[in-house]
Amino acid sequence: MIQDSDASALAERIAAFKSDPDKLREATEFVDQLIQQAKKEAELKHKEKDRSKFEQDPAAGNMKRRLGRARGFVLRMFDALCNCTQTAAAAARTTARNNPFTKR
Repeated sequence: MIQDSDASALAERIAAFKSDPDKLREATEFVDQLIQQAKKEAELKHKEKDRSKFEQDPAAGNMKRRLGRARGFVLRMFDALCNCTQTAAAAARTTARNNPFTKR
């Protein structure tokens, strides 16, 4: 009995709410604002996730290593071709020091 009266009271309140266009408009605007805010937060989380994924990407470490090796190769070639700033002994030491195949 109590549940039936609560259910009928709730049905009456729902009908009254639906018949009032101002309340219905406010509720619609509130829900739209919630949806927009949720979209913005989801986009921010997605961007942050992509950023952290890029920073932890193992290919990025590989790229750094490749750039370092390329830089060393270019420096060694420059030393070998244009040895006007250093002596031949210094160029040989630089080449030996930058050689990735020597044990350290």
